[in-house]
Amino acid sequence: MSKQLSQEEKTQLVKAVHSAVNHSDKRKRKTITQACKDLGLARSNYNRWLGAVKKNIKETGEAVVPSPKSRAPKKNGMALSADVRQRIEDMARSGLYANPSQIGKALREEGISVSDNAVRNNLETVGLYGHRTVQGSDGKPIKKKVILR
Repeated sequence: MSKQLSQEEKTQLVKAVHSAVNHSDKRKRKTITQACKDLGLARSNYNRWLGAVKKNIKETGEAVVPSPKSRAPKKNGMALSADVRQRIEDMARSGLYANPSQIGKALREEGISVSDNAVRNNLETVGLYGHRTVQGSDGKPIKKKVILR
């Protein structure tokens, strides 16, 4: 199981490999692969960290491995705006629409780009869409997903 290394530990490993490869005594010099192996470091990690160090030297003048930037999205790019969410709720409460696909179709006709699933998810979140027991044609109760008013 691997552990996360800090910036300082990564920088120290890069420096250790660099010093082993560029040893003053030619007989004690190692290849990059051998130096990485001796330190228990993957060559690919060394190359990635070395590139980051070189880039950081150019940008800031410091020979350290910069902390990684989060690759997680800052916000959902497809999230509905507050006014669109409010419009969906108002349309559902109006009683003119029987299901989320009708609301989605009406919004698209107005020029608002929204999927039927986004409409359904928004309605479920605010509690306007869910199961209701209705009477079937044979008189037996059945569960059906409907817009709740």
